[in-house]
Amino acid sequence: GERGSPDTPAEWALLRYPENLTLGNLLYFLAAPTLAYQVNFPRTPHVRMRWLARRLLELVFVLTALGLIVQQYIEPAVINSIRPLQKMDWPRLIERVLKLALPSMYAWLCIFYCLFHVWLNILAELLRFGDREFYKDWWNAATVGDYWRLWNMPVHKWLLRHVYYPGIRYGMSKWSAMVLTFFVSAVFHELVLGVPLHMVRFWAFSGMMLQIPLVVATEYIRKRLARDELGNYVFWITFCVVGQPVSVLMYFHDYVTMQRIEVPPMGTVT
Repeated sequence: GERGSPDTPAEWALLRYPENLTLGNLLYFLAAPTLAYQVNFPRTPHVRMRWLARRLLELVFVLTALGLIVQQYIEPAVINSIRPLQKMDWPRLIERVLKLALPSMYAWLCIFYCLFHVWLNILAELLRFGDREFYKDWWNAATVGDYWRLWNMPVHKWLLRHVYYPGIRYGMSKWSAMVLTFFVSAVFHELVLGVPLHMVRFWAFSGMMLQIPLVVATEYIRKRLARDELGNYVFWITFCVVGQPVSVLMYFHDYVTMQRIEVPPMGTVT
């Protein structure tokens, strides 16, 4: 029913500013799986306990699979890459990157599934948060730009609302606003890795800024050749086969060097 109707429960009544300026409203926003505030969020009628239990089991199962992938495949390959990195043994480094490509992609998919498909839905269910659009079909992205618009919807909506559209309103071109958006995203990517590792190496920042020429290249491919799958190939190869393994190796090498950690000789870790 509408606001003020006797059939409308008090918790469903639409708030109007400044009715939303309460501690409870602020705490709900901080806990809700969204980054963009609004006065009223869509709500579900109740918590589905059986559905919630299934999601919790999925979370445990996928996290276990992720741990096995990291310990059995990623950790040995990364440790064995230190000596080739120190000696700049390019053939061996290429072999390490290719060896890391498949397990790192599986690990990244597990992390994506745990966070966006399971955990955010668990949080939304507990809070009866109605907007469950946490991602779209990014795996079918025809361009790198499509991927960034589809894979992380909470962050994408926040960047649109607080960076891209304000830039447009202040007279920036769409191209300049896009560059600014990637710059802000790159800063946060670097902070997410730099703060816990206690080091700033700009690998994540550089990787994000390098997305801009990839966006341009894949848009050109789609318009020039009128084939969406070619841009999709570029995305999977540059992001999953090359980008992630190289980033993991660089951050691990810099962290080991900075902390002066002794690494076992190559071949002793399998």
